[in-house]
Amino acid sequence: MRKTMTDKPNLVQTLIDIQDHLVPILDTYEQALYHYILRHTLLVGKATAVISVKTANIGLGKSKAGSLPSESQKTKKVRTLEEKGCIQIVSRSHRGTEVKPILPREIPGLVPIAIDIEMPDIEELDFYEGRLYVDALLEREGGKCFYTLQKINRESCVLDHVIPQSKGGDNSYRNIVASSFDANSSKLGKNADDFARELYRSGILNLEEMQHLLSRIEQLQEGKLVPKI
Repeated sequence: MRKTMTDKPNLVQTLIDIQDHLVPILDTYEQALYHYILRHTLLVGKATAVISVKTANIGLGKSKAGSLPSESQKTKKVRTLEEKGCIQIVSRSHRGTEVKPILPREIPGLVPIAIDIEMPDIEELDFYEGRLYVDALLEREGGKCFYTLQKINRESCVLDHVIPQSKGGDNSYRNIVASSFDANSSKLGKNADDFARELYRSGILNLEEMQHLLSRIEQLQEGKLVPKI
C-alpha cells in the first residue's frame, strides 16, 4: 500500500526552493523526472509512487530527431537523481520502482537556512567605551563632525558626550557623538546648546547651521537619531 502524506509542506515555498536551489544542480531530463515524481506524490497527497521507465510518460520531450528518450536514459536519470539526494528509492518490483521525492529543504546543505540572531537592546549599549560602534556613529553623522560639520573619519574622530559626564551624561547613543578633535577640545564641559551658539559667534557655523545643530541636539536626546548597528 502506498503511503499518504499527512503533513503537506508549503507548496508555494517548495516550488520556489525547487526553482532557486534544485534546478541549478539538475540537467533537463533530471528536472523533468523530478517534477513527474512530484506530480504523482506530493501534489496528490502521497509519500511515494511507483514509476515504470517503460510506460511512464515522464514529459522529457522529443530529441531533435523526433525520438523519445530511451528506457536506458530514463533509468540512468533515476539513478543520478538518487545520487544527488533528490529522491529515495524505496523498493523495486516487476511493477516498477517505488520512489519518494526528497524536498529541497530536506537535502543537506542545498537550501541556506536563515539563523535568527537576537539583536541587543540598543538602549543598553555603551557607545563610548572601546569605540565599538564608532563606525555606526560616523555613518549617522554622515562622516562629519556632529558640531562643526568638518569631515572626519574613523582615525581622526573623537567620541564626545553631548551632556558631559560631569553633569550626568551617559554613554548611550542619545548622548555620544562623533566629533573632530578640535571641537572636542573646545567644548570641554560646556552644554551642547551653549557650544552651538559659541560656534556661531566665532563664525565656524552660520545661522542656518547653528539652528540645524540645535535641532539635531534635541532630536538626539529624544532618541530620534538612532545609529544602525
